[in-house]
Amino acid sequence: MKAFKLVAILFLVLQLALPISVSAQEAESFDYLALGDSLAAGIQETGELGLSYADFLAYSMTDEYNLSSYNKGFAYPGYTTEDVLNDIKNNVTKPIYNVDGPQSDSLAIRDAIANAEVITISAGANDILKHFDKETLAFDLQSVFEGIQQMGKNYEAILKEIAAINPEATVFIMGYYNPFPYLDESLQIQLDTLVSAINKTIQDVSYNELAIFVNTADYVAGDFKTYLPNPQNIHLSEAGYQLVADLFLTEIYYSLFAYEDDFEEFEYVTFTDTEGHWAEEYASFVATTGLMNGYEDGSFKPDQALKRVHIASIIARIINTEATEATPFKDISSYAEKTQQEIAVVYEAGIMKGNGNYLKPEEKITRAQMALIIARLYEYIFEETYEPEKIAPFKDIVGYDSETQKAITLLYDMEITQGVSDGMFAPKNDLTRAQAAKIITEFVFATLFE
Repeated sequence: MKAFKLVAILFLVLQLALPISVSAQEAESFDYLALGDSLAAGIQETGELGLSYADFLAYSMTDEYNLSSYNKGFAYPGYTTEDVLNDIKNNVTKPIYNVDGPQSDSLAIRDAIANAEVITISAGANDILKHFDKETLAFDLQSVFEGIQQMGKNYEAILKEIAAINPEATVFIMGYYNPFPYLDESLQIQLDTLVSAINKTIQDVSYNELAIFVNTADYVAGDFKTYLPNPQNIHLSEAGYQLVADLFLTEIYYSLFAYEDDFEEFEYVTFTDTEGHWAEEYASFVATTGLMNGYEDGSFKPDQALKRVHIASIIARIINTEATEATPFKDISSYAEKTQQEIAVVYEAGIMKGNGNYLKPEEKITRAQMALIIARLYEYIFEETYEPEKIAPFKDIVGYDSETQKAITLLYDMEITQGVSDGMFAPKNDLTRAQAAKIITEFVFATLFE
């Protein structure tokens, strides 16, 4: 499942009075599992084993978040992403290693993953360093980039394994820093490019698999003499490990706790023309989350038909990514650059295809077209086409093609819509802004808790 914009939705659920039943349990304590290489294990700049970023993070989480258990027993010096993946696949058992050192008890890695609320991973550097000559630090560029590609595939497999074992765990992945800041300045551009490529790969996989990427490169580089004091050793000092722990802690806070605090005083958007309207709460929700906008006069215009350009913007805000190329549409040049970018996002994602070189942005969107858009959004997020067991029992969709019938059935099966009346879906009817707000809201919630 791909990540998408609504990171903070979970906390909005608890406060918006929506007609959706959601149960949320506040965790009383956290179990933390650290996976990875020598950085998680705690190899110091002297080459000796000491406190790692995971240890410092465990100390902080114990003080701030009632940490109930911590284990870095599966973190080993020299580990690659392939080693981490193989450990999970083979369900290896290793001694528990926490802030008190190695323990007499052992634990299987899949059980450790299943029990953890927070998992950190630092792996990938050794995947690439093996392509360097140990004496000269020379490397073959093609081999290195092939290694980066394989590292990305391994990370994807690792995160899928973790999600299958424990879909509730939040995974934080460490980005890498330049380990050779003392080398000749002429080599630094090449090294920085290499580190950027590694981090881009890790970040992209993290995004796609709903993990959190933790950037360290800029922070370590900002004072590398303090954080990497030994020119002959690529490992961090104790201050460096503390820095990385703080960076992880910041991401953990914002991912798991900050939004809850922020929303306690969150001001929800209301409109002058939705009070008492059946879509009042839906309109408030989509406006509060920034998915749909109202008008300057304070109205939402719930019964006004929605245009194709408007739904393109809404879907782009959900996807929350950037397009890599322009669209072929000739009829969008008069729109603001931001709107053109939003159209490019949904076009590149395959959600809105247009008609040849024309999007027809001012054309009103029908209920059938909206169903297709939601079905394609579903496919984009879950990376699979929705295949219903049977087609929804609407009498007026029989003449539509298979894709449209399945799309309408998706809305029916997800209980987003039950049609209009008398077993009819009214596929040709224009979609109103109120109906769009309801569909988007219901789909977001259904997707979030999938």
